[in-house]
Amino acid sequence: MTGPTLSTAINPPDNDRDLPFKPWYRYGWPWFLISIPFVSMALGGMMLYLGLTANNSLVVDDYYKEGKAINQRIDRDRTAALLGLHATLRPSQEGLILEVAQRAPELPASLQDDLAAATADFRWPETLQIRWVHVTQAERDGETLLQSLGGERYLAPGVQLPGSGRFRIHIQPRDDAPWRLFSKMVTLQQSGSLSLSARLPEEVFGTALFGQSR
Repeated sequence: MTGPTLSTAINPPDNDRDLPFKPWYRYGWPWFLISIPFVSMALGGMMLYLGLTANNSLVVDDYYKEGKAINQRIDRDRTAALLGLHATLRPSQEGLILEVAQRAPELPASLQDDLAAATADFRWPETLQIRWVHVTQAERDGETLLQSLGGERYLAPGVQLPGSGRFRIHIQPRDDAPWRLFSKMVTLQQSGSLSLSARLPEEVFGTALFGQSR
């Protein structure tokens, strides 16, 4: 048995030389590499178009007005913390039911005057306003009014919260709200209840104040 000779290596057989040769554009890899910059340009153009035409609901134009609103919200949070307000939302066949409660927390002596002033002016109103604010999509925001059923129960007839999505819930009196309750980011479910509580006094007034009183 003999191996390939020198002449065979220099002059390959005719069947190798007769193999068909494909030009470069018949292969897939060149087209894949060429497509990368074109796809990048298309995506960049799409992002530029969305940036120029879409409204960004997370951008605030009037910073002065927004700053005043933040101060008002802080005051409302302080009042809710002093009063120890709680609320539970649950769906029903009649609509959205809200049950509220007041359980004043233990406060240091330096806050007793503030507590007395808040308690003297406090009463459950005939109407409460509830707002649900989507974390990114302003078009999914909504609000409605809850009417008192007597005692500490309210009802929004025929109203249900959105069935899905991540929202923040705000509850407060309708006019000149002295307090508010709000939830952190929650995932809503049509069949589930939702509890809201005022922030702890230590969070609102600072832990140092409570540490000094003990």
